[in-house]
Amino acid sequence: MPASRTTLNSRNLEALGAAQLAALLLELSQGHAAFKRRLRLALAAGSSAAEAGQELRKRFRSIAQARTYLDSAKRKTLLGELEGHLATIGGNLTADNPTLAHELHWQLLELAEGIFDRCHDGSGSLASFFARVLHQLGATVAAAQPSTGQLADRIADGLAENNSYNQLDGLVVALKEPLGADGLTALREALAARGLPERSAVMLALADALGDVDSFMACFQAHELQWPPTAAAVAERLLGAGRAAEALAVLQAVDLTGREWMAGLLSDGHIQALEALGQMEQAQQLRWQCFTAELNPRHLRAYLARLPAFEDAEAEERALDLVLADADGPGALRFLLAWPELRQAAALVLAEPNRWDGEEFGLYGPAAEQLEVSQPLAATVLLRAMVVFALEAARTKRYRYAAEHLMRCDALAATISDWQQLPDHGQFCSWLRQRYGRRSSFWHQLAR
Repeated sequence: MPASRTTLNSRNLEALGAAQLAALLLELSQGHAAFKRRLRLALAAGSSAAEAGQELRKRFRSIAQARTYLDSAKRKTLLGELEGHLATIGGNLTADNPTLAHELHWQLLELAEGIFDRCHDGSGSLASFFARVLHQLGATVAAAQPSTGQLADRIADGLAENNSYNQLDGLVVALKEPLGADGLTALREALAARGLPERSAVMLALADALGDVDSFMACFQAHELQWPPTAAAVAERLLGAGRAAEALAVLQAVDLTGREWMAGLLSDGHIQALEALGQMEQAQQLRWQCFTAELNPRHLRAYLARLPAFEDAEAEERALDLVLADADGPGALRFLLAWPELRQAAALVLAEPNRWDGEEFGLYGPAAEQLEVSQPLAATVLLRAMVVFALEAARTKRYRYAAEHLMRCDALAATISDWQQLPDHGQFCSWLRQRYGRRSSFWHQLAR
């Protein structure tokens, strides 16, 4: 059926003709400054890149000079306008005049400081926008091809003078390629001359970009190397530089007391360092320890791959027995599904069918999908657990999914011949009706 002539679409609007559309646009722009600015920019862009640039410069100056507080409505309006300016710069303007587009892109990025001064960006929408502005800067830099010296000075000025909210910290990563090694070195010198602290995020990023491991390490004080993520990052770079003994020393110096749960962050580097130093037996022992502590399939695969011939099967059987005996049901199930060992996963589920907490729907949903073809009873147990959890906790937002789970149980019931002392599908549905009959919105979902 064709659309009505009054439907708002491109074809119907084009049929009005240029004169009538122009009159409508002028009428709609009355009293709407943002709409007028957009029209003027469109006219300028249609004329030439130079005129479009002049309009954008004028608007950027106005935004930079403004001091009024931006409430949520004004912030949303400004954000919409800035999105349009970014699209203009990154589109035809870059193609027609890359040097101009590059300059305007910088000016747009430099507006961030003043805008953040004038508002509370609670939603993070402005921060997200300026992060995209920064990320896309590389394209206009590549198109304009400024000298590395000019680029380094521009970045240094911005970081030293216009970065109160750390919104420019990502410049080093974003412009690493166009800067190159010479530009990165020049930037480090320029920042040092401007007094930027050696232990700053920017200097850290510079050291990393240059592959300067010693400068990277120098950005951290001794107590900071006790933080497992920091120690892991330093060790990774030392290993990359062929300095395994130093990497191992950094990792072994970390005190995990009270934060044992973070041990996994150090394990990969620790194992790599041991192997690099020829300590193969110790590396294998650590792999097994990591597997038993985390039930991580990756560590077990690496462990088995390094065993002598014919020993791997026995070790795998021992590992699976350990998994099945683990008290952490979801962790064990996650391992068995990833290995994959669906028969053992089903045995784990059916061994204690009432242990499964249906709140773990992020695990049980995919698990049921993996199990339903070859192990339909185990899949049913997990699907039922999610249904019961949603109803028991009155999670109304999950009723639609719970209804889908129950319907999947209905489909699987025809493939199950032995219910192993579990209630069959009809009995389970009767129990649900008796216990949760007042959850009317759930039963409504089933009736749809």
